Amino acid sequence: MYLKNGFIQFLKAKNVILLILGVFFTALSFSMMTQLFVGFHGNMKLIIRAGSLPVSVTFFFLGIFMIVYSRISRKMINDAVFFSSYFEGDLNGYVDFAELAEVTGKTTEQIQSRIQLLRPLYMQNFRIVKTVRYRYPEIIELFSKTVTCSCRSCGGLMQKRVYFEGQCPYCGSSDLTAQVVSGQRVYFINDNTNRKTDNPAYYEGSPLQSKRIRYAVGFGIELFFFLIFLIVFLTMVNNYNNEPYFRDMFSSSMTSFELFRSGLLNAIIFFAFALAAIVLTVPITFSRMSNIEYAQKLARDFAQWTRPFISLQEFDRMQREKYPFGTISPEKRYKNVVDAIKEGYLRGCTPEKHGGVLRIALAKQIVKDRCPGCGAPIVGAVTENYSCRYCGRLISGVISKR
Repeated sequence: MYLKNGFIQFLKAKNVILLILGVFFTALSFSMMTQLFVGFHGNMKLIIRAGSLPVSVTFFFLGIFMIVYSRISRKMINDAVFFSSYFEGDLNGYVDFAELAEVTGKTTEQIQSRIQLLRPLYMQNFRIVKTVRYRYPEIIELFSKTVTCSCRSCGGLMQKRVYFEGQCPYCGSSDLTAQVVSGQRVYFINDNTNRKTDNPAYYEGSPLQSKRIRYAVGFGIELFFFLIFLIVFLTMVNNYNNEPYFRDMFSSSMTSFELFRSGLLNAIIFFAFALAAIVLTVPITFSRMSNIEYAQKLARDFAQWTRPFISLQEFDRMQREKYPFGTISPEKRYKNVVDAIKEGYLRGCTPEKHGGVLRIALAKQIVKDRCPGCGAPIVGAVTENYSCRYCGRLISGVISKR
């Protein structure tokens, strides 16, 4: 809802292409420069006068630029995904920059600059508005798709911006037939408590399984080319001075073994850098496969939690009970959840801070619509426990997990 998904898919494809080209240009140009230094044995005058040196240097820095640019773009897309997930978990339509700063560990100024940077390219459906007599001069106002709903008490029609608060503007009743739809999350205002809780698929980013298969196939292809390149590389190195071996293989085309060996050295250097490039990419692919596996495990754990919020301490205790030999700290577990959300591996869960306590808000649902003490409508509930605005009574179970 808050992401420019079509354009982001284009940018992701562009980043992959830039990364591949960057690695290729860097390896090729660096191997060409190495060939110059090896071929001329340190004769700097000849190396500098060589026509291929300026081209090699240019393509080397161009490749470095492509790699760095693709990584920065990917990080910005991940930040946009995280902010979008946070916006989807909002119930009242307004987000403070300070809230985002608290859950990300950044300063308010850093969040403001990052949002301003992300909005033109990656995000949509919100704006930054100035406030009057509020603790912060600016606030994020979320746009909402206009949806009509009705009140069971008086039949009045209202729009989504109104029923974010869960109260009919005509008669004051909160007995509404509407749903609050925000991205991939749905908030119901009703008194139905019969819900299915054990649903890991709700928290898995889509399509998570296909991503896992794609990375596994890529991992296999990388290992295949690594073995092929390694065999060719070792064969050329072991037979570098073996003239009969190459004359027997290229008897019809080889005129001078010295010239052939010069070209062979170039090929050895190129294959060495190709192997180095694969060695660098294999751990990245394997890490992403592991991260997807971990995200699926988190989705299963979240689905078993019966309440809509889980604090870092509760989450850490649950993990230690299931995995008693683990040594991961609560802060590290929280960072893993945030990273999984940024990568798009998790959805339906949002880091939030309530009462000074950092929690992970899971799929939420308003299940009570009236105060049992005075009968007043429950308005603007965003936490598990809600104090009635009219009689002050503390009400538990206002929000429950979907």
